[in-house]
Parts: sequence; structure tokens; C-alpha cells
Amino acid sequence: MKHRILTIILLLTPLLCVAGVQHEANRNQVRIGWGDMLFETLSFHPTSNLQGVVTSDYGYTGHIFGEYQRRLGKTLSVGAQLDFEGIFWKEKGVQVNNFNLALMPTVRFIYYEKGLFTLYSSLGAGLLTAFDNGGTVEFAPAFNLNFFSVQVGKGAWSGTLELGMLNALQNPNKVYMVASRMLSVSLNYAF
Repeated sequence: MKHRILTIILLLTPLLCVAGVQHEANRNQVRIGWGDMLFETLSFHPTSNLQGVVTSDYGYTGHIFGEYQRRLGKTLSVGAQLDFEGIFWKEKGVQVNNFNLALMPTVRFIYYEKGLFTLYSSLGAGLLTAFDNGGTVEFAPAFNLNFFSVQVGKGAWSGTLELGMLNALQNPNKVYMVASRMLSVSLNYAF
């Protein structure tokens, strides 16, 4: 009897391990993406004098971001996101390169997952570091409200379209971004 139980345990152990690996599979996700800079393009735009001569031309990187998420259950995951953007212009003949880097812990709420589609919303809050090529460095609270996301794909690879808004400000007079990154796309890898 003891040998039979031992044999059953020895036979079932690899199956349980494989089942455990399958259950644990795809609990981690990394993604890279790009988002719009609507706020920045409205705030920083070419200006002209009375003769219509443009005095500043602006360039934008868009929001380039990376994120890691760890699935805690069917409806919740936690992680962190790093968002980077650059704005470039000439001011009195001098090139100005301005950058914003936001690091935010995030929580994701998954409310639908079936077949190829996953729908979720998320929140992130952290710190923005604003710096430029003139040596200026400033800090501000940052928060991201992701209202609605559609993730399409099954298995390891997927893509996501998000509707949200990234914000960073010290006070009403020191605004770095409000409702920026309203639309973003990402490529995701789950493991």
C-alpha cells in the first residue's frame, strides 16, 4: 500500500509541477509604448512676431514608456511605470532641450478577460523629474489615470490601446502636464 501511494505521488508530482507552471505562466507582463503629447503641443508651440516671423520651432518625442506588471489574481495586478518625454526649441538662438521623467507605481483593475480581449483601467502615482540642458532640475508629484484600456492578443504577445491622462504639477502656477498622454499604444510581452 505504501509503495502504491509513493508511486502515485511520484507519477503525479511532475504533472502537478507542470500544472503549477501553467497556472503561474503569464503572471508577469512587460510593455513598451508611445503616447501623444497633446498638452505639451498646446502649451509649447511656435510663436511669431507682428511680421509673422516664427521665433521658435518646437520638437516633441511623444511619451515613451515602459511598464512591468505582476498579476495578483484574476482582477488585479501591480507594478511600476517609467515615462519619458522631450520637448526641444530654440530660444534667442540657443537650443533648449527639456525632459520629463516620471516613475510611478501602478495598480491595474481587470474587469473583462475572454478570448483575445482584456479590458482594464489603472492608476499610477509617483514622482516627475523635470530637467534641461541648462542644468535645471525640478521635482513634482505625478499621477496617471488610465480610464479604459483594450488589450488584444493571447499567449505571450499582445498590444494595448489606452485612453487616459498623465498629470504632473507642483501647484496651479507650476504645471508640467495635465491630461497628457490621452491616447497611447503599447506592445506587451507576458511570461
